[in-house]
Amino acid sequence: MITSRQFISRLAKNAGMTTTEASAVLDHFVNIIIKMAMVDQPLNIQGFGTFEVKNKAEKTLYNPNTGQMRTIPASKTLAFKQSPQLKEKLTVINKE
Repeated sequence: MITSRQFISRLAKNAGMTTTEASAVLDHFVNIIIKMAMVDQPLNIQGFGTFEVKNKAEKTLYNPNTGQMRTIPASKTLAFKQSPQLKEKLTVINKE
């Protein structure tokens, strides 16, 4: 795993920009994903994948320690689905 600082450093180097500029780009990217999620609008990045909000239904679970049933309320979560191109690239990496 790499940290955001390491990611920003790599982004700056690969794009030929300063780390301050790369940090701003990352901040804008994350903010766009959040804004799209807030309005339930999927964000598709061709060749990479799609970020979208998924609705999780309410569910009832059994707690074996207490013997009681517990209700987990419905919620929303941000999901990422990789594109076929990314999936293919990752498959090639796994075969090496």
